[in-house]
Amino acid sequence: MLRYKIPIIIMLSKQPQKEKRLSLRGAVQIGRRSFFVFKQGCKMFLKSGKDEKLHKSVVQSMIDANPHIARILHRYHIKPLIDTKTLKELTGGHMNDTCNIAMGVYSILSDEIKCHVDKESLKEASMLHDLGKVLIPSKILNKPAKLNNKERRIMNIHSTLGYELLKTQDLPEETLALIRYHHQNLIHSGYPVLPKDKTSADLGVQIISIADKYSALREARVYRKPLSRIDSLLILYREVREGKILPEVFNALLKYAEMYDKAA
Repeated sequence: MLRYKIPIIIMLSKQPQKEKRLSLRGAVQIGRRSFFVFKQGCKMFLKSGKDEKLHKSVVQSMIDANPHIARILHRYHIKPLIDTKTLKELTGGHMNDTCNIAMGVYSILSDEIKCHVDKESLKEASMLHDLGKVLIPSKILNKPAKLNNKERRIMNIHSTLGYELLKTQDLPEETLALIRYHHQNLIHSGYPVLPKDKTSADLGVQIISIADKYSALREARVYRKPLSRIDSLLILYREVREGKILPEVFNALLKYAEMYDKAA
């Protein structure tokens, strides 16, 4: 019996350890680059948007952890394909830019207004707000023309998908709420529909929303050239007049653009 005991112990000692779950905990900026913050066990580390294989596996783990995501995709007849190219582009540009603008707007607001905003949640949410677009079909995301009604309905679920993906990652509730409602406004004409107990769009939502829109207007898209600083601000000012955006938030964006967005 003894001669068999040793090799059995050796064989068991070589069994692979179960790999600890990798989770997405947020995003940070270092210089002009943005990185996702991952946690595995007790270790935290950063990865850029270029590591497509890693991000695909992490997003897939989010989908597996939340059956509601599959039901949403099925309802809209969307194949559960993960577009890591979109994630890479978002990380390298729009999400980073939105975060810079949002934090710039926040810094300019008066202390009386700032006290109603959780700075860390605002920063984290503005970096992750468009994560749900990795599940939107690329033919809709990159359509070189105006979206039809069906395509627009599909595009509009990206904020809900981002919320459903990230609520599997132990992020704070306030961060998740900002991601979910970053396309809402003061007259509740945005999406998704606000619950009955929520009387207005959160101030943090206002900041992320205006930062997101300004960044998008200033970027080149497949269907148009980038708009000028003045034209972009004029479009957003119309939303102020329609009651969708707080004048104080718009004025803070105006000052930010005058200071940091020097391009015409």
